Amino acid sequence: MPETESERSRITWNPKNIFSGTAWYYARYRPGYPDEVFGLLREKFALNQGSRVLDLGCGTGQIAIPMSSSVQEVIAVDPQEEMLQEAQSQAATKGANNIRWLLGESGHLPQMESVIGKVNLTAIARAFHWMDREQTLRDLYPITQSGGGVALVNDSGPRDGPKTPWKETVDRMVKRWLGEERKAGTEGTYSHPKKTYEAILEESPFKGLEMAVIQLERKWSVEQIIGYIYSTSSSSLPVLGDKKGPFEEDIRKSLLELEPSGQFTEPVRIEIMMVWKRES
Repeated sequence: MPETESERSRITWNPKNIFSGTAWYYARYRPGYPDEVFGLLREKFALNQGSRVLDLGCGTGQIAIPMSSSVQEVIAVDPQEEMLQEAQSQAATKGANNIRWLLGESGHLPQMESVIGKVNLTAIARAFHWMDREQTLRDLYPITQSGGGVALVNDSGPRDGPKTPWKETVDRMVKRWLGEERKAGTEGTYSHPKKTYEAILEESPFKGLEMAVIQLERKWSVEQIIGYIYSTSSSSLPVLGDKKGPFEEDIRKSLLELEPSGQFTEPVRIEIMMVWKRES
């Protein structure tokens, strides 16, 4: 079913500031993606040194930087200036010099069309839920080369995905200090879309929905878990404010009581949903 007007009206956040204060933590504590993800994208979309890739909602470059060595150019777009600055710093240390960093958001794609140009692939990783999903796909269609397409890359983190005792502890601590309603920066709240990504992709102009799954195990230390929490829109330092000190003390104590070694394991399922522009 199409998203209703009332569901759209629940969007209360401002794309320009929902991740304020998170970029330093985002770059250091958001896990990167395994090589299998990039190998799959290269194979499925026939990417080569002549290809151009759009990383929409690029954050600090977890897709753009590793992808850049396989293609001619990556255009990395994010609405947050501090994210782009941190991403450029990370790219410079890794010698990734064929990435164009653009300040913008999915809602501005029609205005950015001439700047972005035609692309062989748009990758959207951990970001599709922040977008007007149906409109974004409609706007991506005209800038996608025939035979190219869109890939959504999603995985879990310390507050979501398969529940474990330590994840339940993290979730409980965040709710204890910030309330049951999930924040979206300092000004908004967030609720997950009801319509599945699969349904949205199948109703889009793109065709041939395929899904691939990569399963792995991640290990987290207490410091990494806390750093990840500070990288999120729902529990960033601006959201926590003067609660940061006692919150951090509380979560650290609770995690170490649960596991004195301070080492935690997470089973991770990376899902890649792919569709193509296939013109008859």
